[in-house]
Amino acid sequence: MKNILFLISLALSMLSGAAFGAGNAQVSTQFYGGPAPDGRDFLLALELAPNVGWHTYWDNPGDAGLGTRLRWTLPDGVSAGPVLWPAPKAYLEGDLQTYGYGEAHTLLTRVSIAPETPDSALISLKARWLVCKDICIPESADHQISVAEIRAGGMQDLLAEALQALPETLQSRGHFDLRDGRVYTLIPLPADALAGASNPQWFPAQAKFIAHAGDVQWQRGNAGIVVSNPQHSDFRQPEQAVRGVLTVDLQGQRHAIELTLTPGDVPTDLADWSAAPQSPSTPLWTILLMAFAGGLILNLMPCVFPVLTLKAMNLARAESLADKRMESIAYTVGVVLSFLVIAAALLALRAGGAALGWGFQLQNPVVVSLLAALMVILGLALLGWSQLGMSWMGAGQSLTQQSGLRGAFFTGVLAVVVASPCTAPFMGGALGYAVLQPAPVALGIFAALGLGLAAPFALLPWVPALAHRLPKPGPWMETLKHWMAIPLLLTAAWLYWVLWRQAGSPGLALGLLGAITLAYGLRQKPGESRTAGKRIAIIGGLMLAAAPLWTPPPEAREISGNWQSWSAQRVLEAQSQGRMVFVDFTADWCLSCLANERTVLASNEVQTLFKQHDTLLLKADWTQYDPAITAALAEFGRNGVPLYLVYPPSGGAAEVLPQLLTRGVVRSALQRAADADAPAS
Repeated sequence: MKNILFLISLALSMLSGAAFGAGNAQVSTQFYGGPAPDGRDFLLALELAPNVGWHTYWDNPGDAGLGTRLRWTLPDGVSAGPVLWPAPKAYLEGDLQTYGYGEAHTLLTRVSIAPETPDSALISLKARWLVCKDICIPESADHQISVAEIRAGGMQDLLAEALQALPETLQSRGHFDLRDGRVYTLIPLPADALAGASNPQWFPAQAKFIAHAGDVQWQRGNAGIVVSNPQHSDFRQPEQAVRGVLTVDLQGQRHAIELTLTPGDVPTDLADWSAAPQSPSTPLWTILLMAFAGGLILNLMPCVFPVLTLKAMNLARAESLADKRMESIAYTVGVVLSFLVIAAALLALRAGGAALGWGFQLQNPVVVSLLAALMVILGLALLGWSQLGMSWMGAGQSLTQQSGLRGAFFTGVLAVVVASPCTAPFMGGALGYAVLQPAPVALGIFAALGLGLAAPFALLPWVPALAHRLPKPGPWMETLKHWMAIPLLLTAAWLYWVLWRQAGSPGLALGLLGAITLAYGLRQKPGESRTAGKRIAIIGGLMLAAAPLWTPPPEAREISGNWQSWSAQRVLEAQSQGRMVFVDFTADWCLSCLANERTVLASNEVQTLFKQHDTLLLKADWTQYDPAITAALAEFGRNGVPLYLVYPPSGGAAEVLPQLLTRGVVRSALQRAADADAPAS
């Protein structure tokens, strides 16, 4: 009935709006295209800018209205994908809820262009939309663009801005369920992932799915976010998966997440989440303290130990207390600045659409190869085999041979590079929170993490009681240097094992040969010419970069023992069969992951517990980039590994275990999952 009344009023408004007609358009348009900034084919963009007080409509306009429609005329060799919509806003028009845009917005369409398509070929667009205020006016625009203009680009900044305005895609699917005249929708985002968020709004793209202006109820918990809407009066059972967009207000900005829904069970026993603005459930200062504590604990991780030994030697070389204090400041600056650089790269790549997480650089075998070679060279330098005397290797010289501010700064840089694969307690929640915040807040959290990592050595020279206990330089340092080479070379061995897992035996062989060649080229004796050494070192560097490129990794990673490869579908299937599920999110380059696996998960006691509870063991291997695993981590508010989950039999939300496991922690978690599934007496 509402729609009938709206159509009648629409027809009348169109008649009265005819006088507006041509020359009085309420929406101005701009049409352009170019190579996609994310490297995926080409993009065509239609920017629509309604006049003040007017609005157009989204793909699903809601209770009334007509969404913008694009009709293409394409030459041979050109194909166009679906429209990519920015997140809409809700408008209340009387008792009708509609979805649309009251400000300038850009509709994107990905197109593929065959290489043989001539530059002179033209792409034509006929766009139609409805724009409403007190009256509604149908409008249209015709545009053309040549293939030559698209290939030439020139609008990359605008295209990148339009891409960034699109909702972030949630890789994991949600569920919807129909009960008692209501539609229950599960959005698999944990509550902590949207800590501090307010004003949630849900926009299903399926028409005649929910009553848009009806009573909306929100709940959230470990299983995710559940929104309940009255079923549409003309409800149509979806023939396929339903797409939708969730928007929230967070830290003064609007955030949007797009996901796909399939039929499934939706829990309704979660805590209420009012749609009214809320204060953050976890204050920012708490997140900052968590990040600082995580960085502090990171000093105890085995991946960081080799670099801390270098810093200890730098402090020991400083002759005066003033020098020690200046070096501690330089070291802190190196640590914090490096964290900010990694954070900025991570945030920029995620804004461009890449689903990346903490430690993403070590998913690239080129980075692993270069870092392993660096560890070999530094270890050999400490053994006295090479003198890193070339001016372009000054950073390495400062790290291993010199004291002073330069050496302290680059020691901090190296500490962060080596620490990046590890995730200490408190870090997971802080980093998962950070990547969903505006850039200034996120960078502040990463800076707090850096301050935690730098804190022990940064504060040591400033505490008088400890500063006077620092050892004095002496002959003992030469012996200590040799011992310090051991953890560096062991770290290199571990990285080469990771490279072998990523690139295979040929890649490992070429990486080792490149490291030896590079080290030989850097070796310099008194009176020797540097020219030949530079050439040899360059050849070694090229071999390192080429090692993983020449030998692509195998298509499937082999999972050994009682473990199987993780997938969200396997979890659901096991729970439907009444089996408990344990999921290990891990990576070969994560030493804390390997330590937990060797000392706890592989122990006879824990393996026996798994068998007693008939537990399906799933391993999510993040050694190489996997968007599904990245999305699954994000669902639990994490941005890196390790992550351990225990799913109870016969359905239910997973329990998140601590990042540092013990056998007792695993035993208790399995028992709680079993008790949760036991029938009440």
